[in-house]
Amino acid sequence: MKLGISSWTYSWNIGVPGYPEPASPMNAMGLLIKAHELGAEVVQIADNMPLEKFTEAELHELAEQAKAWDISLEPGTSGVQPHKLIPFLDIAVCIGAKFVRTLLHDKDGCPTIEQARENLLKIIPELEKRDLILGVENHDFFPACQIKELIESLGTDRIGVCLDPVNNFAQGEGFQEVLETLGTMAVNFHYKDYTIHRKSSGLGFDLEGTPAGDGMLDIHRLNKYLRQDISCIIELWTPWQGNIDETIAVESEWAERSAGYLRSVL
Repeated sequence: MKLGISSWTYSWNIGVPGYPEPASPMNAMGLLIKAHELGAEVVQIADNMPLEKFTEAELHELAEQAKAWDISLEPGTSGVQPHKLIPFLDIAVCIGAKFVRTLLHDKDGCPTIEQARENLLKIIPELEKRDLILGVENHDFFPACQIKELIESLGTDRIGVCLDPVNNFAQGEGFQEVLETLGTMAVNFHYKDYTIHRKSSGLGFDLEGTPAGDGMLDIHRLNKYLRQDISCIIELWTPWQGNIDETIAVESEWAERSAGYLRSVL
């Protein structure tokens, strides 16, 4: 698998709504520079750094620098409504991407599975026209079995799963269950390591992120289910450290540690 980083690797560096802003928020070129420094082959620019707000000149500049460093760009957005998603596919073409990641839901709400299916069926010809692959990320709102049924019902190899190993804890589903259900459909993988520990009261558990390799995500299980020609994107759930500067410093350290670990095992 190809090692990559994401705008969700550096969430605090970019800025998290509801928290203090970084003094110098990371932009897309800064993310690309980080990828180059870390030896990453892929950069996934997702909805916390919306490419819809970039000018055409900015998109071309980003694409040219990525090409010079032999880095593939993977744009990401949210929602599956054709009126929103089809223009985003044009952005993907503009930056030379072959893969687009999206979520079923967006800020306007979450469709039913049947509504999502109807929308995605309209997207398939647009993907074929542009020679693109779409990865639908599993998230909080649907169990893995429903995502599997949705993707299978579309009857195309143009749409697969952007597999996140931790999101489905919101559905009471752990990593192994999600991997067994969706792993063979994955066209992209988010390496988001995590740990679960009991609260000091003994009443309940906390789930938190860790650097790749430090948590409970078992990389040795991945080869059984995942294709080896997809990208493996580092995502981090770095805990708030009490102030923005310290949190950014920890996030940056975790990104370096995660990249080093994955370079050694991928």
